[in-house]
Amino acid sequence: MKNQPFDFHGSQFTIKVLTSESNDRYTVLDVKHAPNMGPAEHKHPKGPETFCIIEGEYEFFLNGESIIAKSGDVICVPTNAPHRFETGPNGGHVIVTSPPNLEFYFWEVSNMLSKGNVSFEQESEIGKKYGQMFLDGSKHWN
Repeated sequence: MKNQPFDFHGSQFTIKVLTSESNDRYTVLDVKHAPNMGPAEHKHPKGPETFCIIEGEYEFFLNGESIIAKSGDVICVPTNAPHRFETGPNGGHVIVTSPPNLEFYFWEVSNMLSKGNVSFEQESEIGKKYGQMFLDGSKHWN
């Protein structure tokens, strides 16, 4: 699981730090996002999330505000803050420090996607189990 790149909705995810390695406080993901995509609006009740933009451009929607982030920028999402993002036309590369256990959401959904389609409802249930609470089903990874 750790340091093994895997496909998640057309983007490449690599788990760099497991929750178990951080005293159950956070996980770290290295993500290369495909162009013009991002998750539906969601929040994380288990902790904040931080995005360090390595490459590309992202538009974040955080607490009703639009924020354009480029290489070198850092976006901090407070615990329980509704947010989503969209990558620009060239995709992007980020290092994400996420709340604990979120790596299992990405890993589990990725494994299901490799075997076929996963409905938004199925993905939402898996997300809920690991601390990804979807608020809206629109604009989800497409």
